[in-house]
Amino acid sequence: MNQPVIEDGATAHLCVAMRNALRTAPAVSRSDPFPCAWWQHLAAQGMLGVGFDPDGREPPADWPAVAALADIIARETAHLGLALGWLMNEMLGRFVIGPHVGHDGHRALLRMMAGGRKIVALAISEPQAGAHPKLLRCAARRHDGQWLLDGEKSFVSNGPAADAFVVLAVTGENDGRKRFDAFIVGADSPGLIRRPTGREAVLPPLGHCGLVLDGCLVPEARRLGTEGRAFDLIAKPLRTLEDTLLGGAMVGAMQAELEVLARWQRGTRPTPDTLRRLGALRLELKAIDTLVSQASRQLARSGPGEELADLNAGLRILLQRWQAGCEAFAAQFDDHETRLLDITSDLRTVLGIARGVGDARHLKAGTGLFSTKESHEIPA
Repeated sequence: MNQPVIEDGATAHLCVAMRNALRTAPAVSRSDPFPCAWWQHLAAQGMLGVGFDPDGREPPADWPAVAALADIIARETAHLGLALGWLMNEMLGRFVIGPHVGHDGHRALLRMMAGGRKIVALAISEPQAGAHPKLLRCAARRHDGQWLLDGEKSFVSNGPAADAFVVLAVTGENDGRKRFDAFIVGADSPGLIRRPTGREAVLPPLGHCGLVLDGCLVPEARRLGTEGRAFDLIAKPLRTLEDTLLGGAMVGAMQAELEVLARWQRGTRPTPDTLRRLGALRLELKAIDTLVSQASRQLARSGPGEELADLNAGLRILLQRWQAGCEAFAAQFDDHETRLLDITSDLRTVLGIARGVGDARHLKAGTGLFSTKESHEIPA
């Protein structure tokens, strides 16, 4: 669902409100489970569910505002995992559940998500299959007016803390193509088991888990209204949507990283070369931030299309190069504080997500240089 871009003044108001909420929020430790008190504090301050409306009205925040708020969370908290957890709540409410509401129960779930009373995670990928539609095997079949789900899911972000999951499952086949539907499955549903993946400590306090669905009975009312097109409507465009909004969170974390380095130098007498290198990192990050903002505005205008996916792939290269430069600068100093090491670890993890998707786009772009259609060579 595309919304018109809201005015800068409205975005600014939301950003001020988010900063104020974060300043009074309970402290968060990377070693603790998901911080429910922090989450509910944001809800009490009106900072959850700003990107979606349970009744389908225009929400307070458009996509550029959502990206800007994720930036603020990552920068103010220096916890990229917190920013991603918040971002997932907004993406699921606005893009996954909101456009496919079929029952009042779905609207009630959106209200609980906005009120901090329900944490929802998305389960698409599967072991040895990733998110490739031809390889996905988790299936749902009708049973006495309900649905029985069987299969496995992997790398479910925020899965350890989730109260419910949106699970994509195969529900049939049409002309050789699998049909997929999306089901809202409660974490306490009989037949659903959370499985540790060894990645519970990745991007804390977000965490990941696997799911096993063994004869998991789901009422018809829990099926979203995707009419067998859940992969095309949700899974396929989600990679581009997520990459676009992740840009804001990553820039925020990089700003936090740079600020830690700068504070570290204030107690010394930095050389002109040190100041130049810090300044270059700062200016380069400002330029990247401008491109990230442009990507979120393009998302609001045109949705998650191919042109935006290419822009994201190029932006990912710039983010990787900036991070490598920042780490090379920091490497010349000893005794890094834990905060810097934590931010760096989080950024490396996020920059490694869906690397194969990026490589495929690089190959496609390079191949295009040799096609007759795209060639601009002057004949001899």
